[in-house]
Amino acid sequence: MRLAFGFAALGLLVVAMSGTGARADEIGPLAGKRFGAGTKVTVVLLHGDVSRGGPADYLYPVAEGIAQRHPGASVYAVLRPGYEDSVGLVSPGSNNGRRDHYTEENNDLVAVALQAVKLPGVPLVALGHSGGAAQLGVVIARHPGLVDTAILAACPCDILRWREMQGRRPWNFSQSPQAFVDDVPATTHVRALTGTADENTAPTLAEDYVASLSGRGVDAVFQPVPGAGHDFNGAFAAAAVAAVETEIDRIR
Repeated sequence: MRLAFGFAALGLLVVAMSGTGARADEIGPLAGKRFGAGTKVTVVLLHGDVSRGGPADYLYPVAEGIAQRHPGASVYAVLRPGYEDSVGLVSPGSNNGRRDHYTEENNDLVAVALQAVKLPGVPLVALGHSGGAAQLGVVIARHPGLVDTAILAACPCDILRWREMQGRRPWNFSQSPQAFVDDVPATTHVRALTGTADENTAPTLAEDYVASLSGRGVDAVFQPVPGAGHDFNGAFAAAAVAAVETEIDRIR
């Protein structure tokens, strides 16, 4: 497995945080928080683009809840490249004003972060929401075997088609999961879910991506979430967390 970045020059000081079992950690080259210290399964959460602005830490309480319910897990809520949280933690890199930033460089930074928390013999479950799902969908193809189960929540899995459906300019620098379908190993489990009322990432984007994977023999399943929109809340958040916890129970 080829990863494009080393760790030595990219470290941040590990600072203890207040709150139950929470730490502000270096996660490879990226920042974020770790909840729990279990060694049976590792879980990583990747937030969306937060295109309305503000901190990108809405998955912190989600990670904390998963860790509390699953003491055998270590759960990391990662700040994607160029994003920060509400207490000043910042991940290096650029999010290009929160547009056209699913680039090869940023995707490799995410891959290195995942590699940094992956323990030998310990399954790695990763959840990405929206833009985080798009990046995760590329990572599982370009770094086969790194992630055991990828859960793609509200994934714009075909970037060109997604932008066309929105009537917006193409994102010429962003990598698209659909373009890497042939490189996803059959050993990777993929679970995708999108709300039926999502007006940002239409369900067909993830559904068609899953169909392409299934056609190659990948264990891939699409789940529509009735009435749910794009944001990570309500029934949609509950369905996404349930997908994570189902995988934890299956593999532990």
